[in-house]
Amino acid sequence: MSSTPTPVLEGRGLVKRYGHVTAMDGCDFELLPGEILAVIGDNGAGKSTLIKALSGAIIPDDGTILLDGSEVRFHGPLDARKQESRPSTRISLSPPR
Repeated sequence: MSSTPTPVLEGRGLVKRYGHVTAMDGCDFELLPGEILAVIGDNGAGKSTLIKALSGAIIPDDGTILLDGSEVRFHGPLDARKQESRPSTRISLSPPR
């Protein structure tokens, strides 16, 4: 019996609102070890908002971000970078330079 690996990065029910505009509404995803995740969608679908939430540029109004199965709360881009560079987590939101 094989067990399912813990996602490296996971979002559960991520929501971001700007006044009366909902930019991201209940975003869920799992990124398993070795997978590549592409974020695609129509204009206004929340792609940029999701990436900003994962990079710490914005704080979601609701939902959970997990790294290696542990909940994280980013308080800014530098905080996100520190947590994403833990030895057990190697996540790149863009190719290394």
